Amino acid sequence: MIIPGRALLTRAIIRNVQNPALQVQPCGVDLTLKRVLTWTSPGTIDLDNQRRQTASTNEIRFPASSTPSPEDRFLDLQQGSYLVEFNETVSVPLDAMGQIFVRSSLFRSGVLLTAGVMDSGVYPSARLAQFVFYQMSEEVEGYRGVYQGRTAL
Repeated sequence: MIIPGRALLTRAIIRNVQNPALQVQPCGVDLTLKRVLTWTSPGTIDLDNQRRQTASTNEIRFPASSTPSPEDRFLDLQQGSYLVEFNETVSVPLDAMGQIFVRSSLFRSGVLLTAGVMDSGVYPSARLAQFVFYQMSEEVEGYRGVYQGRTAL
């Protein structure tokens, strides 16, 4: 079951929404851009986090503008990977899970969004991904393709 966008606000699951009239959608809430960062150093992960080190970042600042209009300030991002920070804050209830999707208009412009980044400096058996399952309403025919049994993505 998907929690409707309006309920995400009334239950305070998503807070600090900039413009509810524009951001609240039937099946979720659009998240708005606060900051854009680039990575300046590698990160390191391992099995038990004893060697864990977060990658350093550098903020790409919006240029100053002589007018107060936000439309006059924009970033012209070159092709590449970026870390984005959102204005909104999220508090996921214990009986729910969240998933982020790129907006279709951005996808049509070549923007891809991943909810995790594989850092460099990876040790054997380092935890790299989380596999999340949804409950289906009924059983379906299982996968029988050429990748059956593979462990690589």
